[in-house]
Amino acid sequence: MNKVFERNILALRDASLKEQIMQHEYVSRPILMMTNGYNVQYNGIYLHSEESPLAESQQIFQSVKSDEKNIHIIYGLGLGYLFQLAVKESNSIIILYEPNLDILYNAFTLVDFSQEFVRQNVFVFTDFDLLLRFLSQNVRQNTSVDIISLPSYRELYKDVFKDQAKKIELTFGSVLLDYGFKRKRLYASTVNTIYNIPRLIKETPINKFEGIYAGKTAIIVSAGPTLSENIELLKEAQNKAVIFSVGPALKTLVENNIKPDFLCIIEVMNCSKQVAGIDLSDINLILEPYTNKNIQALETKNKFVHISSNMPSSQYFADVVGLSTEGYLAQGTVSYMALNTAVKMGFSKIIFVGQDLAYVEGQCYSKGSAYEDLVCKLNPETGKYEITALDFDKFVDSLSSSNNIDTRIRVAKDRLRDLNSGLYYVKGIDGNMVPTEAGYASFINHFADYAKSLNDIELINTSLKGAQIEGFKNIPLKEALSGVDEINKIELETGFDYDIEAILNKLSITKSNLNSALKTCEECGKLASRLNMDYKRNKNIDKDKLLKIRKLIEEYMKLNDYHSKDNLIFKYTTASEEMTLNDTLTQVTDYNDKTTPIVITELKKYYEDVIKRLSIVIPMLDNVIKEVENDRSIAES
Repeated sequence: MNKVFERNILALRDASLKEQIMQHEYVSRPILMMTNGYNVQYNGIYLHSEESPLAESQQIFQSVKSDEKNIHIIYGLGLGYLFQLAVKESNSIIILYEPNLDILYNAFTLVDFSQEFVRQNVFVFTDFDLLLRFLSQNVRQNTSVDIISLPSYRELYKDVFKDQAKKIELTFGSVLLDYGFKRKRLYASTVNTIYNIPRLIKETPINKFEGIYAGKTAIIVSAGPTLSENIELLKEAQNKAVIFSVGPALKTLVENNIKPDFLCIIEVMNCSKQVAGIDLSDINLILEPYTNKNIQALETKNKFVHISSNMPSSQYFADVVGLSTEGYLAQGTVSYMALNTAVKMGFSKIIFVGQDLAYVEGQCYSKGSAYEDLVCKLNPETGKYEITALDFDKFVDSLSSSNNIDTRIRVAKDRLRDLNSGLYYVKGIDGNMVPTEAGYASFINHFADYAKSLNDIELINTSLKGAQIEGFKNIPLKEALSGVDEINKIELETGFDYDIEAILNKLSITKSNLNSALKTCEECGKLASRLNMDYKRNKNIDKDKLLKIRKLIEEYMKLNDYHSKDNLIFKYTTASEEMTLNDTLTQVTDYNDKTTPIVITELKKYYEDVIKRLSIVIPMLDNVIKEVENDRSIAES
């Protein structure tokens, strides 16, 4: 072991990576060359420019935006010119990804990277899945991710580079979607779940029907543009398969005399416009615990509850009622929940219809669906694709049920802005790149990952124009139904015996924990207010103020201890406030005249906002407990 190699190994923080490098034996030894600077040739390819390796790296790095919120992924080490330049010039997180241990080992013997490796913002990976996992844990709001590579690596890894770059992009998008959900919708989903509990415990969990349709065929209908092309075949298929419909597709089906067996809706916000005016008395509804209360109130044949393990408020409901959620997933999209339900029910063939996950021929949704007026077309002035509503007024009315026209317009404009800010391009079934939205791009990955685990189920996608979903066969609906016999549809037995006493006990514990948290927040809120007034009067930073700031932060950290399961509802209902404060605190490295008043203001605001949240949730929980107790008394009398 030479001295350079030894210093590099000692500087690495990842023990398993150290061991992996130390145990490596060359498969193909890189050749050190001199071409206007030190260079390396590997499998006949020069890893750096033959004219000037350093100038090449400087030119590549010029276009990169550097600040502490960004993440730079250096794809390939070579001799480290680009990597060392990035570490020197940027305070961003630097991720070095070198997929080739021959090249990595060789560089470790030639170049001293020990000063770079000990930096706290520098991370080294040779395993792509570990890189993705790290990325998913470190992306924050306003983060941007840059993939920086030498041209040689794009050539050397041309078979996988584009695919891996796309996976990084989709992981980044997926994390931001999750971040956005926690900031914007986790509170609403938690409130919905608590409010719905008295109704949920009168409904039947999907768990009761595992394997009930073993060996049969299911069709999951979404509202993609190709739905309209399959309407006639769907009419014929009603006696051959159990049909699951997502909310936006129901209108199209009903207008064409197709009655789905199950309607699936998981929306947190009120989306009852999707099914307005439709007779649901002969259709079963599958929902999540957090599904909006207006959907819960719909008059349907039966209601069944799908309880996703990966949705925080749903998992809370499962804990309250004592149900297992193992294997039950939603991944933020209703069609995924429908697929997961069909899998749990035992179907051996599952067919997607209208699951385009892309904007097909400019159309965003199928004709006749709730959002049929949305189109994706090229703007000749900007040269970019844009999503617009052909009839904006109709789109406004289809999206929101608010009585306030200004609110409806704002919701519509926000939706269009979100769609346009997240336009992606993904691989289509025909091999070409097709436009889609960030959410759909993320869902493609979720479906593909799920498909890998379903070895005994035939998965078919009948959209031959949309996005490619790995793990699904791409065949027309007519061919997919060939040889499928008529099915005897089962009347699912409703009713489920919940332990009401245990449920009331769990709810009482939640209420007690929230009351304790509220008391802490009220005390801290008063302290923060006094501290704020004190600072405004004196404009100085002394030991007493710093100790008070420390106490407020310590209490905040105790309240949001992610290792504790005692008060999950507090964390779910105040996630947005926690994220806002955390964004501020992570940017403060020392307390001075500039940072101190910002921290005090944000701490004060945090406690004030949390008190407002708890002042809504605690009385609601109290009413829920009373309602469950009253229902129990009526049932027992």
